[in-house]
Amino acid sequence: MVVKSLPLLVAASTAFLVLGGLLVWVVARLLRSNREQLVATGPMTAEQEFVLREPAALLLVVEVPRFGSDFRQLAFEVVEKSTGQATKLHYDFVHAQGAVYGVTTMRVPLGRITVQRPGAYLVRINGLQPDTDYSRSRIMFSRPYLGRMVLQIIGIVICAIGMLLSLLLVLWQVLPLQQG
Repeated sequence: MVVKSLPLLVAASTAFLVLGGLLVWVVARLLRSNREQLVATGPMTAEQEFVLREPAALLLVVEVPRFGSDFRQLAFEVVEKSTGQATKLHYDFVHAQGAVYGVTTMRVPLGRITVQRPGAYLVRINGLQPDTDYSRSRIMFSRPYLGRMVLQIIGIVICAIGMLLSLLLVLWQVLPLQQG
Protein backbone atom coordinates (compact mmCIF):
# COMPACT_ATOMS: atom_id res chain seq x y z
CA MET A 1 0.00 0.00 0.00
CA VAL A 2 1.39 3.34 -1.04
CA VAL A 3 0.29 6.44 0.84
CA LYS A 4 0.23 9.50 -1.40
CA SER A 5 0.56 12.06 1.41
CA LEU A 6 1.01 11.04 5.03
CA PRO A 7 0.15 14.48 6.52
CA LEU A 8 -3.07 14.61 4.47
CA LEU A 9 -3.94 11.05 5.53
CA VAL A 10 -3.41 11.91 9.21
CA ALA A 11 -5.42 15.14 8.91
CA ALA A 12 -8.33 13.40 7.15
CA SER A 13 -8.32 10.53 9.68
CA THR A 14 -8.27 12.98 12.59
CA ALA A 15 -11.09 15.01 11.04
CA PHE A 16 -13.13 11.81 10.60
CA LEU A 17 -12.67 10.84 14.27
CA VAL A 18 -13.36 14.35 15.58
CA LEU A 19 -16.48 14.72 13.44
CA GLY A 20 -17.64 11.24 14.50
CA GLY A 21 -17.30 12.18 18.17
CA LEU A 22 -19.07 15.49 17.53
CA LEU A 23 -21.87 13.66 15.70
CA VAL A 24 -22.42 11.32 18.65
CA TRP A 25 -22.44 14.31 21.03
CA VAL A 26 -24.97 16.28 18.92
CA VAL A 27 -27.32 13.29 18.58
CA ALA A 28 -27.12 12.57 22.33
CA ARG A 29 -27.77 16.27 23.06
CA LEU A 30 -30.78 16.24 20.70
CA LEU A 31 -32.30 13.21 22.44
CA ARG A 32 -31.64 14.62 25.93
CA SER A 33 -33.06 18.04 25.15
CA ASN A 34 -36.16 16.48 23.57
CA ARG A 35 -36.83 14.69 26.87
CA GLU A 36 -36.15 17.82 28.94
CA GLN A 37 -38.38 20.13 26.90
CA LEU A 38 -41.62 18.73 28.40
CA VAL A 39 -42.72 20.65 31.49
CA ALA A 40 -46.06 18.95 32.18
CA THR A 41 -48.23 16.34 30.52
CA GLY A 42 -51.66 14.85 31.10
CA PRO A 43 -54.56 13.05 29.42
CA MET A 44 -56.89 14.80 27.02
CA THR A 45 -60.00 15.34 29.13
CA ALA A 46 -62.56 18.14 29.29
CA GLU A 47 -60.75 19.71 32.28
CA GLN A 48 -57.22 19.01 33.42
CA GLU A 49 -55.20 20.81 36.10
CA PHE A 50 -51.45 21.31 35.71
CA VAL A 51 -48.98 22.68 38.23
CA LEU A 52 -46.34 24.77 36.48
CA ARG A 53 -43.35 25.44 38.72
CA GLU A 54 -41.50 28.23 36.92
CA PRO A 55 -42.37 31.35 34.96
CA ALA A 56 -41.62 30.84 31.26
CA ALA A 57 -42.96 31.07 27.75
CA LEU A 58 -44.41 27.65 26.99
CA LEU A 59 -46.13 25.91 24.11
CA LEU A 60 -49.41 24.09 24.54
CA VAL A 61 -48.97 20.89 22.53
CA VAL A 62 -51.33 18.01 21.80
CA GLU A 63 -49.96 14.53 21.16
CA VAL A 64 -52.37 12.57 19.00
CA PRO A 65 -52.27 9.45 16.82
CA ARG A 66 -50.27 10.17 13.68
CA PHE A 67 -53.20 10.00 11.31
CA GLY A 68 -55.78 11.54 13.65
CA SER A 69 -57.40 14.88 12.94
CA ASP A 70 -60.09 15.00 15.65
CA PHE A 71 -58.14 17.68 17.54
CA ARG A 72 -58.52 20.26 14.77
CA GLN A 73 -62.03 21.33 15.80
CA LEU A 74 -61.23 21.53 19.54
CA ALA A 75 -60.95 24.83 21.43
CA PHE A 76 -58.49 25.04 24.33
CA GLU A 77 -58.57 27.47 27.21
CA VAL A 78 -55.70 27.78 29.70
CA VAL A 79 -56.79 29.48 32.95
CA GLU A 80 -54.42 30.60 35.68
CA LYS A 81 -56.33 29.55 38.80
CA SER A 82 -54.98 32.26 41.12
CA THR A 83 -55.95 35.21 38.89
CA GLY A 84 -58.56 33.74 36.57
CA GLN A 85 -56.65 35.04 33.54
CA ALA A 86 -57.50 32.90 30.51
CA THR A 87 -55.74 32.26 27.22
CA LYS A 88 -57.74 30.72 24.38
CA LEU A 89 -56.01 28.55 21.79
CA HIS A 90 -57.14 26.41 18.87
CA TYR A 91 -55.61 24.52 15.97
CA ASP A 92 -54.02 26.83 13.44
CA PHE A 93 -52.36 25.66 10.23
CA VAL A 94 -49.45 28.11 10.66
CA HIS A 95 -48.62 26.95 14.22
CA ALA A 96 -49.03 23.31 13.17
CA GLN A 97 -46.02 23.61 10.87
CA GLY A 98 -43.89 23.04 13.98
CA ALA A 99 -45.39 19.57 14.46
CA VAL A 100 -43.06 16.72 15.37
CA TYR A 101 -43.90 13.35 13.86
CA GLY A 102 -43.08 9.99 15.42
CA VAL A 103 -43.84 6.52 14.17
CA THR A 104 -47.32 6.28 15.73
CA THR A 105 -47.95 9.78 17.12
CA MET A 106 -47.51 13.43 16.26
CA ARG A 107 -47.08 16.43 18.55
CA VAL A 108 -48.86 19.51 17.28
CA PRO A 109 -48.22 22.91 18.90
CA LEU A 110 -51.37 24.95 19.38
CA GLY A 111 -49.77 28.19 20.52
CA ARG A 112 -47.71 29.94 23.16
CA ILE A 113 -48.74 30.90 26.62
CA THR A 114 -46.73 32.96 29.07
CA VAL A 115 -46.60 31.60 32.59
CA GLN A 116 -46.17 34.74 34.69
CA ARG A 117 -46.02 32.99 38.07
CA PRO A 118 -45.73 29.42 39.30
CA GLY A 119 -48.98 27.78 40.28
CA ALA A 120 -51.97 25.79 39.16
CA TYR A 121 -53.29 26.16 35.62
CA LEU A 122 -56.53 24.65 34.38
CA VAL A 123 -56.83 23.49 30.78
CA ARG A 124 -60.38 23.26 29.44
CA ILE A 125 -61.13 21.61 26.12
CA ASN A 126 -64.35 22.44 24.31
CA GLY A 127 -65.59 20.23 21.50
CA LEU A 128 -64.63 16.78 22.77
CA GLN A 129 -67.00 14.21 21.26
CA PRO A 130 -68.47 11.76 23.80
CA ASP A 131 -68.29 8.83 21.37
CA THR A 132 -64.61 9.39 20.44
CA ASP A 133 -61.75 7.59 22.20
CA TYR A 134 -59.11 10.12 23.31
CA SER A 135 -57.11 7.62 25.40
CA ARG A 136 -54.15 7.81 22.98
CA SER A 137 -54.11 11.61 23.03
CA ARG A 138 -52.31 13.84 25.55
CA ILE A 139 -51.98 17.52 26.44
CA MET A 140 -48.46 18.83 27.07
CA PHE A 141 -46.75 22.01 28.12
CA SER A 142 -43.39 22.24 26.39
CA ARG A 143 -40.54 24.69 26.17
CA PRO A 144 -40.17 26.11 22.63
CA TYR A 145 -38.12 23.65 20.60
CA LEU A 146 -38.25 24.41 16.89
CA GLY A 147 -35.19 26.69 16.66
CA ARG A 148 -33.05 24.41 18.82
CA MET A 149 -34.10 21.36 16.86
CA VAL A 150 -33.34 22.97 13.50
CA LEU A 151 -29.82 23.93 14.64
CA GLN A 152 -29.17 20.44 16.01
CA ILE A 153 -30.35 18.80 12.78
CA ILE A 154 -28.11 21.14 10.76
CA GLY A 155 -25.22 20.13 13.06
CA ILE A 156 -25.96 16.45 12.44
CA VAL A 157 -26.00 16.97 8.66
CA ILE A 158 -22.74 18.98 8.69
CA CYS A 159 -20.97 16.33 10.82
CA ALA A 160 -22.22 13.51 8.59
CA ILE A 161 -21.16 15.26 5.37
CA GLY A 162 -17.78 16.13 6.90
CA MET A 163 -17.27 12.51 7.95
CA LEU A 164 -18.14 11.31 4.45
CA LEU A 165 -15.76 13.79 2.81
CA SER A 166 -12.91 12.95 5.18
CA LEU A 167 -13.50 9.22 4.59
CA LEU A 168 -13.31 9.79 0.83
CA LEU A 169 -10.08 11.74 1.32
CA VAL A 170 -8.58 8.89 3.38
CA LEU A 171 -9.57 6.36 0.73
CA TRP A 172 -8.12 8.56 -2.00
CA GLN A 173 -4.83 8.63 -0.10
CA VAL A 174 -4.50 4.86 0.38
CA LEU A 175 -6.21 3.23 -2.60
CA PRO A 176 -4.39 3.04 -5.92
CA LEU A 177 -6.02 4.76 -8.86
CA GLN A 178 -6.50 2.79 -12.06
CA GLN A 179 -4.85 4.30 -15.10
CA GLY A 180 -6.53 4.16 -18.42
